[in-house]
Amino acid sequence: MARSAILNGMVDERIGRLRVRMLALSFLMLFVELALIRWTGSNIVYLSYFSNFVLLASFLGIGLGFLRADARYDLFRFAPIALAVLIAFVRIFPVQIDRSGTELIFFGALGTQSGLPPWLTLPVLFLGVAGIMTLIGEGVARTFRRFPPLEAYRLDILGSIGGIIAFSILSFLGAPPLVWGLLVAILLGLLVDRKSRVWQAPVLAIMVLVL
Repeated sequence: MARSAILNGMVDERIGRLRVRMLALSFLMLFVELALIRWTGSNIVYLSYFSNFVLLASFLGIGLGFLRADARYDLFRFAPIALAVLIAFVRIFPVQIDRSGTELIFFGALGTQSGLPPWLTLPVLFLGVAGIMTLIGEGVARTFRRFPPLEAYRLDILGSIGGIIAFSILSFLGAPPLVWGLLVAILLGLLVDRKSRVWQAPVLAIMVLVL
């Protein structure tokens, strides 16, 4: 009886940890999606004309991530690197325009813009966002499949709602992107496997500093 009780307690503890992980991963997925939509739009003027561009890339990435739920290699550990690379790209090649004049500005006629041309910037952004969300989505999917369908959906929805609420509160309070990055870095640091934390810690630190 005592041994059975101990085993049951260990199983319950493991299930509890999996539930927390599922909630945290779903939270992270929605929070990162919203943060990317908001942050890239403020740094890349082209996205003012294509407001759903990052959203579509996110949907594609999440779908691809769930397709990798049973893949042999777990790529979730590389999410911090992909996110840091995208942030660095946007920081190095921001696309802004000179608003000092009073004339109307039309897309395709931004003669005073900075950064790379749209035919290069937009595909890189789309692939970058899709890649990041694929990696995070895979992390969600691998945990998702370890629960019965109804419970998995319940945890996924609760975590996603939590991510939306958290981002909404931070936006309402006027929190800068640095705060968003710190929250994402902490979550990624806690959710990746312990063996990968050694090399992911400096990557996450660089990501936050670049913001």
